[in-house]
Amino acid sequence: MAFSRLKQYLCHILTLVFDMGDGDLFHAHRQAADRADDPWLAFWTHFFAAPQLETARPQIGGNRITIDWLRALEPRECLYQFRYVAFMMRSMFTNLVCRLYADELIHLAAAMDIPEIFRTRNRCAFPRVEALALLLARFKSAGDEFDLTMRYARSQAAISELVNELSMFLDERWGHLLDFDTNGLLSPARMQEYADAIHAKGAPLDSVWGLLDCTIRGICRPSRWQQIAYNGYKKIHAIKFQAIKLPNGLIGHLFGPMEGRRNDNALLAAPHLLENCAQCAFRPRADHNTPITRRYFQIFGDPAYGVSPLLLSPFNAGADRTPEQTKWSHAMSSVRMEVEHGFGGITREWPFLNAWWKLRVYSSPVGRYYRVCVLLANALNCIRPNQTSQAFDILPPHVHEYFHN
Repeated sequence: MAFSRLKQYLCHILTLVFDMGDGDLFHAHRQAADRADDPWLAFWTHFFAAPQLETARPQIGGNRITIDWLRALEPRECLYQFRYVAFMMRSMFTNLVCRLYADELIHLAAAMDIPEIFRTRNRCAFPRVEALALLLARFKSAGDEFDLTMRYARSQAAISELVNELSMFLDERWGHLLDFDTNGLLSPARMQEYADAIHAKGAPLDSVWGLLDCTIRGICRPSRWQQIAYNGYKKIHAIKFQAIKLPNGLIGHLFGPMEGRRNDNALLAAPHLLENCAQCAFRPRADHNTPITRRYFQIFGDPAYGVSPLLLSPFNAGADRTPEQTKWSHAMSSVRMEVEHGFGGITREWPFLNAWWKLRVYSSPVGRYYRVCVLLANALNCIRPNQTSQAFDILPPHVHEYFHN
């Protein structure tokens, strides 16, 4: 009798958990759940059924993003509807439309070579402009995806699928722009322009073309191999990226992600950055017979990177540092501070990257999120030059020139 009652409980619980319907096996026990003389069965029925009844989902509403809808928006309307969010949180897509007007957004979607109809794995279809706009809307907000479903008339599942798959598409399509792109941002002629701009800003050398640094991006604690992602310096689980910031405001090289436990020199060695510099960063009229100190353009980084013919760093602070060395280090560091606004600019433009509790490495392409946000920030800076570009008085390329094969 006891075993029969236990079987009755288990069958009813499985019915509630898996919601298998009124099959032959469970039919009798579903009817038994209505018996008022069985408190245990009534308790388990309420325990499992109540959360299902209380699950909340907002209604899909708002307007589908179309070209006509974008062009109908005016800055006054944007500021009226999202005034607090636009100025205080800066996290709504409509604020982006005020800055990246409709035609600029349309041209950017074409420049990034997004298909006219972008289809996800589950066959959700998005026009090109809507796909890019929803991606921007997601990265502009650290809020819930259901907020977007109420504004842009798309389901949460479709938006989530689009964000993941479009991020992977853009990273695969344009990832070469974040590598050592000698046909674009890192051509020898442009390295000379960068070195001249940095020298004109006050750097004592005329051969430094970029500033090297690493950034640590927090993520949700992984369910497995947590120690690999744990960063002892920041005391968080994280992934790391290495970047070279250029004086025109763009990030010219990005490597990552790597595990949060890795130090900066591990990220320097992994992409063979110095080897690429040795092959491509030749100064004008220099060859292999030129003295090595005058042969290459150089990058500048932290003291931890050390010094080589291709990489410079400040003199170590200490009692044995001469006044000339101190002055040199201060001059280079002041120039570097102007360029280090780059990492802050990425997260300022895309607050979603700061929502570490949403970045789960086993369920989302979190590394691609950051890489795509760098591409989008570079594109935005090509359209509207940022603070770094203005400080060094060197313009970035046109957006169609930046996105090249």
